[in-house]
Amino acid sequence: MVGYTVIGAGLAGLSLATELRRLGVEVEDIEYRDYVGGIHAMVPEVRGIISGMISEVDVRLDTTAIRVGGAIYVVWRGGYRKLDNNVLVATGFRVMTMPELGIYGERPAGIYPHHAVLDMLHYDLLPGKNVVIYGDNQYALSLARELMRRGVTARVVSPRKPSVEAYSGPEVIIGRVKYVRGMGRVEKILVDNEWIAADTLVISMFKSFNPFPEFKAVGQAAIETYDPSIVIESGRIMARELVSKSNDFIVINSELPIYPGNKVSRDTRRVIIPCSGCRVMVNDREYVINGDAAVIELPDTDKVSIRRVVS
Repeated sequence: MVGYTVIGAGLAGLSLATELRRLGVEVEDIEYRDYVGGIHAMVPEVRGIISGMISEVDVRLDTTAIRVGGAIYVVWRGGYRKLDNNVLVATGFRVMTMPELGIYGERPAGIYPHHAVLDMLHYDLLPGKNVVIYGDNQYALSLARELMRRGVTARVVSPRKPSVEAYSGPEVIIGRVKYVRGMGRVEKILVDNEWIAADTLVISMFKSFNPFPEFKAVGQAAIETYDPSIVIESGRIMARELVSKSNDFIVINSELPIYPGNKVSRDTRRVIIPCSGCRVMVNDREYVINGDAAVIELPDTDKVSIRRVVS
């Protein structure tokens, strides 16, 4: 069977590559960092899963993909090659910019995107001594816990209460970061109407990121979810869709976005519905989505209707 190149060796890319390999498909997984795991690298609950996956697939580290004109190339130190159309994207989240978030003020040293701090910690470096992490998700909480474990004072500022109750430990301040003050280095941060002393601000607010939208994507490159199990399942679903030899499909009529799309092979019969806290009807059966997304097994019919239940 034809081989694939997966761009990204985070949880989604590894899940996809692992499943394709198990299904007998040639696959290479490329990662521009020199370590795997991506945004999940500091989430203790999934480290073991990541370790198991990399024992099954070949990952090319320090390797990236770039667009030149109308072509996509794989580039590594000392070489490059042009990619064909058998490309799958697992680039995950991007960090939102300060203008997007409405954060104003000076631009001193000590302001970092989330991924930059992951890289620092990988090399046993610390971003600062008194750190504020601006994020409303489990990755912000996990990063705070890891910094605290290394002796750093770390607090999380979140516009809303994070929904992950299991991640206890760091102080969570409910509010929005509005202004950063500091000439040489961050000195204080305005949260709503209160100034907080800090020497570091880490931005951990995210948006899905797919720099190659012409190709199929998995995980957080396609779905805005903070649930690692959903990220893993997206890779498995996509792999099975790619290898399915069935011409028998289930057509989905939905008023909600559906992953991997509105036509799914009967071999797979599973979709992901991203809709935080929703109630949905799948034909005549009701489902409650307790997190930000849910995996739904479709009924074995030719057509399926999915609609949101409005209270």
